[in-house]
Formats: sequence, C-alpha cells, structure tokens
Amino acid sequence: MSFCTFSKDFNVNSITSIDNKFIDMYLPIATGDAVKVYLYGLYVCKSEDDITLEVFAQNINLDVDEVRNCFKFWEEFGLLNVISESPFTVKYLPVEAHKPKKFNPEKYTGFNKALQVLIPDRMITTNEFSAYFSIMEEHSIKPEAMLMIIKYCVDLKGKGISFRYVLKVANDFASRGITTQSKIEKELSDYTIKSADLYEIFNLISPTSKPEIDDLNMYKKWTQDMKYSKNAIITACTKSKVKSMTKLDKEISNLYSAKKFSPEEIDGYYKEKKKIVEIAYSINKTLSVYTEVIDPVVENYVIPWVNKGYDEDSLVFIANYCFRKNRRTLEGMNEVVEKLYKKGLITVNSIAEFIKSSTQDDEFIKKLLSIVGISRRPTDFDRQNVQIWRGWRFSDEMIEEAVSLSAGKNNPFAYVNAILSEWKASDIYTADKIPSTIARASAKTSAFKSQTYTKQELDDLIDNIDDVEF
Repeated sequence: MSFCTFSKDFNVNSITSIDNKFIDMYLPIATGDAVKVYLYGLYVCKSEDDITLEVFAQNINLDVDEVRNCFKFWEEFGLLNVISESPFTVKYLPVEAHKPKKFNPEKYTGFNKALQVLIPDRMITTNEFSAYFSIMEEHSIKPEAMLMIIKYCVDLKGKGISFRYVLKVANDFASRGITTQSKIEKELSDYTIKSADLYEIFNLISPTSKPEIDDLNMYKKWTQDMKYSKNAIITACTKSKVKSMTKLDKEISNLYSAKKFSPEEIDGYYKEKKKIVEIAYSINKTLSVYTEVIDPVVENYVIPWVNKGYDEDSLVFIANYCFRKNRRTLEGMNEVVEKLYKKGLITVNSIAEFIKSSTQDDEFIKKLLSIVGISRRPTDFDRQNVQIWRGWRFSDEMIEEAVSLSAGKNNPFAYVNAILSEWKASDIYTADKIPSTIARASAKTSAFKSQTYTKQELDDLIDNIDDVEF
C-alpha cells in the first residue's frame, strides 16, 4: 500500500464512477437487486474496509445467496469474474461495448411455466430465466429442446439443481452441435443406454457420486474413439484402484499409449507395472539411493531398461556392479546399461561371461605387453586390437607369435598388425605354417617380404576399389 491514502471520510465524500455503457446496455435488462449489487460492488472496490460477502449482503438488505446469484448473473455478461467461491471473491472487469440481447418475455411464456413445473421446490429468479433465454438465443436452441436438457439435469441431480449446472450441460451440447430436439433426444437416449455402464464404473471408483455429462463424454471417448470395451474399462478401474473419473481417464490414456486394449492385456500390464515398481525399489536399495517418489524412477529408467530386454536379475546385477565401482546413481547406472546394450549384453549370463572373458583377456594382454617389454595396465585400445585380431581368425597362440616378432620395435602393436595382415593374406593361421627361423628373422626387420607392387598396379587396384567390401 502507498504511504499516501484517503481517510475514510474522504472516501465517503468521494465519487463512484459508473460507465455509461453499463447504464445504456445492461441496466435495462437487469433486475433492481442485480443493479444494486453491481453498484454497491463498485463502491466496495474503492473501500479500504474489510467487507465480507455476509457484511456486503447485510449492508444492502439482501440474502447472501441473492447477492451471490446477482454477481454470477453479471459474470454471464462478462462484467466481472467470480474468481473464488470460498472465500467468495469477485473481480470487476471493464464494461465491454457489445449490447446484450433483449428478450421478448411473451416468446418464452410457455417455457417459463414448464420450467417452474420441472423445479417446483423454489421460485425461478429473473436472472435464471435470463440466462436460459441467452443460451437459447445464442445457440438457436428451441424451448422444447432446452426443457429436455433441464429435465435430464433435474433427473440426474435432483430438483435442487443449480442453474449453473444446466448452463454447463447446455453449453456442452451446443459445442458439439447438439442443439435440435431430435439430436438432444438421441444424445439423452444414448446416455440412458450407457448410464448403467457408467453407474457400474462409478460403484468402483466413487460409489457415493453420480455420473455427469462430462463423465459420459469421457466414457464415449474410451468406447468409441479408443475402442475399449466396458469390461476392459472395468479391469482398468479394478487394477489401477483410482478414485475419480479424471484419474481413470489418465490411466486409459496410458493404456492406449502402451497398446493394451483387452482385459487380459490390461491385467498383464498392471501385473508387469507392479513388478517394475518392485524392481525399481530393488535397484534403489542396491545402489543405496533414496527417492521420495518412485514413479519418476520407474518411468525414466526402469521401464526403458525393461523394454530393452533387461529383467530384475540382470538389472540388480548391474546395480551391484555400479555400487562396487562407485557409480552409485541412476544416471551412472543408465550409462552402464547403454554401453552393455550396445554390446548386446542383456541377460545375467551374457554379462557375467563378458566380464569373465574381459578379465581373461586382460591377463592375456598383460602377457603380450610383457613380451614386448611394456609395463602398464591394459587399455580399451589393447582390448580392441585383440578382438580385431581374433576377428581375423587368429588364435591366441598366433597372436603371441606375432607379438614376439614385434619385440624391440618403437610401435610394436602397429607392427603386429602388419605381421598378422601378411599372414592373413598368405593364409597362415597355424604355427606350423609360419616361415622358418630365417624367414622369422627377416620378418622382424621387414614385416615379411611380400609381393611388391608398381605404381601402375596400385593405381589399377584403386580403380577397382568400389568392388571391394571391408
């Protein structure tokens, strides 16, 4: 609040401005009470007193419900917003320059009488009548069709129904192009047919509630657009244990994304989901990771891993490996999983065999390093070399022979590549086919004296390179 303020007496002697558009366009169609509420509300907007809805109503000699209904009447015309019901809070808006429709009371005389018969427990207010007239005029809904909508709402909610709910249903029908008596009759007939199914679903998720028009629309979306059967939806209710139609709608959408449609598929989906949650807890426990909510772990990590083919045994095995290697985060484990997946290592046995083989390979590489007089730990480059040489169909014995011939070279393993390449070209894959000692000694200095090519011959080979696949 600014350091400069008006005194209470100053405010009392001040002026409350009224937009002329309000006087010209809105005042003629409103009741005296509605105008009184609007004007006093303008005054309160400038007041610094703490005026509650109850005090407001008392000051203008109206009931609280009457004041509330008058504010909502003006909300229909866009003059204000009711931004909160509890505590009741209103925000005034600028008066728009569009002229509200005026209605001929005689046009709706029959409608008014029939409406009062449908809701005999209370008198229909002028504001409520005006709201019905407005929506009928706006969407070209005939009075007979509007009465069908109102009767449907009364049957659903009881005779104490709020006209706000009726307007909501009517607007929903209008938004879907259901405005004629025949279309409304068909829609309500369709609801009657499906209401038994809806009540069966409601008994599972919210036994004390009754289905509404939005619920019917959701049910139609599931059954007509998504092609789910009633039994499939009931299975989703039972297995998910949700307690509202909104949450059930989310579950159905998840099932649709997962391509699970039949009751059997849905049952399997939730069994698998339960198992995946258990796996997530096991992984967190093994990694010594705590997460307050398990769902992000399931969605971001476990489900993608399972979809790759990893099961609980393999994932817990990997988690244990990550814990021992001090990679004790889900992201760290995910990096390990991605590397294993690229190598085609998914099951526990395949991963274990790979680790065992890698351990044996490292021992073999240490032996090769020792032969050429190098003292260090094996690297990924060394492991790749060994795999390549084995891929050329050379045994470890032959690799050792080639390494022995490379001892003393500045770049011994590059020399090994040259030796093995020559042997491969000469189809030498066993020790008995290795050249004599003299040939070996020659190989140590020349990497085998194989055929030499002239520049022209090499150029000819390059011309034919497209016909060769490496």
